[in-house]
Amino acid sequence: MKFNISRWTATLVAIPASIVTGLTSMLALDFHLFFDMLVGAGGFFAAYLPTQSVSFNRQLKEYGLTKSEYKYIQSQLKEAKEKMNRLRQSYYNIRTLKDAKLIFDINRIVKSIVTTVEDNPKVFYNVQQFFHSNLDSAVNTIEQYLFLYRMPGKSKEEKIKLHETRLSMLELKRTLQSNLSHMNRPAYQSLEVEKDIISLNRKRSGRKMQLENKMDEQKVNIPDQEREKVSIPKQEREKVKVFRSDNDESEK
Repeated sequence: MKFNISRWTATLVAIPASIVTGLTSMLALDFHLFFDMLVGAGGFFAAYLPTQSVSFNRQLKEYGLTKSEYKYIQSQLKEAKEKMNRLRQSYYNIRTLKDAKLIFDINRIVKSIVTTVEDNPKVFYNVQQFFHSNLDSAVNTIEQYLFLYRMPGKSKEEKIKLHETRLSMLELKRTLQSNLSHMNRPAYQSLEVEKDIISLNRKRSGRKMQLENKMDEQKVNIPDQEREKVSIPKQEREKVKVFRSDNDESEK
C-alpha cells in the first residue's frame, strides 16, 4: 500500500539517527553498553515518529482524507480481506467446472476492488455498497450453495432451489462488475480527458505544419526584367550593355 511509504521513509531517517546517537553515547558519554543501546533506541524513535507523522499527514492531504476516515477505511479493508480468505477456502468444496469458473470470476472481481482501494483509499467512497452488503452476500451465498450442493439425496425441489441460487450468483457477479465499473469511472473520465488533449495537440501540430508548407510553397512573382537584374551581377550587366552598344554601332 502506498501509505507504507511513510513508514519506510521514517525508517530510513531513523536508522542513521539511531547509529549516530548510539556512537555518541559510547564515545562521548562513556555509559554502560546497555545504556548506550537505550540511547540509540531513543534516537531511533525520536527520529522515526515525527518523520512518519509528517509523511503520513502529507499523504492524507494528497488523497483528501482525515485520520478518522483513513482508520475507518482500514477497518473495512481488514474485514474484506477476511471475507476474501473465506472465498478462497470455498474452492475446496467446488464440484463442477461451471461453478469453479463462476466463483473464480467473483473472487477475481473482489480482489481487484480490494486491491484498488488499498492503493487509493479515496475510491472507497465509490464502492461503499460493495463493502457494506455485496461482499457479504457473495461470501454467504457461495458458502451455503457449495455446502448444500455436495449433500447427497437431494429432492427435485432442492435441486430447483440450488439452480435458482446459482442464477442469483450470476446476478451477483454482474452486480460486482457494476461496482468495479463505478469505482473505475473517474479513472476512465480522466483517461478520456487526456485522450482529448492528445487529439487537440495533434490537430494543432497538423495545422502548423500545413501553414508552414503553404508559406514554403508561396513564391514571389518577379517580372522577367527585374529577375534578370537580380540574377545577373552588376559588372556582368555593364559588360552586356557595352556589348550590345557595340553591336548596334556596327550594324549602322
